[in-house]
Amino acid sequence: MNSITETADLEGCRMKTRIITALLIIVCVIPPLVYGGWLIDLLIAFIIVAGGIELLNLKEQDTAWPIIIKPLAIAAVFVLVLSDERLHTALLGICALVFLSIPVFTDRFHAKDGFLCIAYITFFFAIARCFLHIYETNRMYVWFIIIATYACDTAAYFCGRFLGRHKLNVRISPKKTWEGSIGGWLFGAVLSFVFAWFMVDTMTPAQMVLAAAVLTVTGQIGDLAFSAIKRNFGIKDFSDLLPGHGGVLDRVDSLVFNFICFDLILVVLML
Repeated sequence: MNSITETADLEGCRMKTRIITALLIIVCVIPPLVYGGWLIDLLIAFIIVAGGIELLNLKEQDTAWPIIIKPLAIAAVFVLVLSDERLHTALLGICALVFLSIPVFTDRFHAKDGFLCIAYITFFFAIARCFLHIYETNRMYVWFIIIATYACDTAAYFCGRFLGRHKLNVRISPKKTWEGSIGGWLFGAVLSFVFAWFMVDTMTPAQMVLAAAVLTVTGQIGDLAFSAIKRNFGIKDFSDLLPGHGGVLDRVDSLVFNFICFDLILVVLML
């Protein structure tokens, strides 16, 4: 009986920590999204740096990388984001050449580490550029994406917890269920559609339905994709920076997928 009580108390404490951290995240994120300017630049920079440290810490060998590697990879993302669009292809190519060449000069950095750095640079550059394009086009699109993502995520958690019976993908995420996934998809799609209907005047109803339906699927795929990365490297969370939530990448895994996917929708449909 005591063990059951202790487990319930521990679960309650974890939920309290999770809620407090979530509220602090909201307080820190809302001002940049509302006021923009240097605040939004600071938010993007924080995600690039914190996410970069978390992702690049996934290296498998025991020996430490040369101290210059992580700062060089993070700096490469900033250079790409701030550079002229005409230079992007060449700069990405140079980044690939540099990080694939480093193993030639040191045995503390392997070829697979080079590919990890290239993946980080490419992915975070894409995230930053897609976000800025969406934000500069219409700030309401950003809120639409956030609502679709986290409404789906929250509903999937509670639907899975109380209604879940059939496992979604035991190999990658044993706790996720089909009931949770479908519940999250429905709730996220409906809530984001309602938001778009009242707050976004540059989308047709058909575009709202399409975007809401797509984002609530791609967001869940992003969650599973990052879970697969963690399982591959044998970790539970990317870091413990955000108590109750893990690391920055644990919190934005679905969101970054959705920013990239919505930017494609934005370009294709010319919203």
